[in-house]
Amino acid sequence: MTLVLFDMDDTLLAGDAEAAWAKYMALHGIIKDVTFEEKIKRFDDDYRQGNLDFSVYSDFLLSPIKGMTVKEVQEIARPFCITIVNEFKDSKSQELLNRHSSDECLITSGTLSFIVKEVAILLGIETYFGTDAEVKEGLYTGRVLGEPNFGEEKVRKIQEWLGDRNLSEIIAYSDSINDLPLLNFSSRAVVLNPDIKLREIAISAGWEIDDSRND
Repeated sequence: MTLVLFDMDDTLLAGDAEAAWAKYMALHGIIKDVTFEEKIKRFDDDYRQGNLDFSVYSDFLLSPIKGMTVKEVQEIARPFCITIVNEFKDSKSQELLNRHSSDECLITSGTLSFIVKEVAILLGIETYFGTDAEVKEGLYTGRVLGEPNFGEEKVRKIQEWLGDRNLSEIIAYSDSINDLPLLNFSSRAVVLNPDIKLREIAISAGWEIDDSRND
């Protein structure tokens, strides 16, 4: 069996779902902090430099839905995900899905799990991992449950899920230096329109570099 690991934002999708989620929450009056979007941009800069404090960022992103019910968030998240898949699924997305239609595919993303779940369903991928939000008594607490799904945590969750499955190959796709542990874990790493740091490493390691979204 070949296992294919897809990062989601700016990899399997041609856009940043989490940034779009922040704008969506603002549009629907969920965000009350007028500086929220500015803060998100600073977090994004840190992420692209490989300097993001994932726990602080994840808690910040969850803060607007604190006190909301699971059903309330689901009713907002579902139409949002339909919108972003329609917007961010491009020819490269379809090419990747077609290429690996006979393989075991998995999405692993730092994005909040309730978003990753809906996107995975829409793309026809059964297995996914994201950053889990804590829920108590049916309400979101505004905190992360466990560790955010970034860096080494992506690898840990996949290894736990794999158990003793026999694999012939593991292929990983990502655009970000933050996924270096995931790419190193794979037997074949492919970087899609990578950031500067990841491009340098990919060239040195002899990994495949796909810049087709820049064409």
